[in-house]
Amino acid sequence: MGTSWTDVARWAGLPVLFERYRLAGDTLYVKRGLVTTREDRLLLYRVLDVQVRRSLLERLLGLGTVVVYGADATDPVLELKGVRRPHEVADLIQSRAEEARARAGIRGREVYGAFAGEAEHF
Repeated sequence: MGTSWTDVARWAGLPVLFERYRLAGDTLYVKRGLVTTREDRLLLYRVLDVQVRRSLLERLLGLGTVVVYGADATDPVLELKGVRRPHEVADLIQSRAEEARARAGIRGREVYGAFAGEAEHF
């Protein structure tokens, strides 16, 4: 799948949900909207877990929803809807998150602990 990944959200196999996804460097980007847009960013070292959800229709179309749980105060859950090859995408995000944590010298427990400390400030 390479070092970067991009896709758009699909409904019934067609890219009509006005959401774009991009994995570049150590960051996952989710851009939503048509007229007014919003872009969420999640640093990969903050990814706690990745899940794949697939309805029957999504399975038939080769699509799925990749759910990314992160230690992020504003968006702790990012849903990447209508993604092609969702299991490959989930594996890519998970492995890139592990690599980012290793480069930063961060272990999983430190990410959980960091988020718990941040939550007290809000």
